Amino acid sequence: MMEFIKYTIIIILTFIFQSWSSEFFTLGTIDPDFCVIVLLYISIKNGGIVGTLFGFFIGLFIDLSSGTNQFFGLTPLIYTTTGYFCSYLKGELEKLNKIYFTSIWVSIVLIQFLIFSLIVYQYLLIQSPIQFLVKWLATSLYTLIFLGIFQIMIPLHKV
Repeated sequence: MMEFIKYTIIIILTFIFQSWSSEFFTLGTIDPDFCVIVLLYISIKNGGIVGTLFGFFIGLFIDLSSGTNQFFGLTPLIYTTTGYFCSYLKGELEKLNKIYFTSIWVSIVLIQFLIFSLIVYQYLLIQSPIQFLVKWLATSLYTLIFLGIFQIMIPLHKV
């Protein structure tokens, strides 16, 4: 019960921080996704069920809070799969090289943003594939930059 309350508070605080800071950190139409960063840390620390459920509920919270969401359910789906795949990294640092460990979670985040971009920006994929590629990479890399900053403060391998 205490874990549930703790993660509910984390979901709410992360969402409030993301909503509050969205104008401050926005570069044009590109926003960092702080919820993915928190999801990554929680999934690697706690494993499968907690990471998957945390991803689903934070995604559902995001979808329910956005009034004009034309892709309802996409965010919980994407965050659930991200939490699920990141949970496989729990305890793997002892078995894997740090470079492999890092490249795996970076790949998971990049694929998560690719799937999200394929659905949300599908018109760009048809009209201008280069512009789609730029949008996907810019959004992904912007979040990964913030994740790199958090890595300096609290490394994932020490979680």
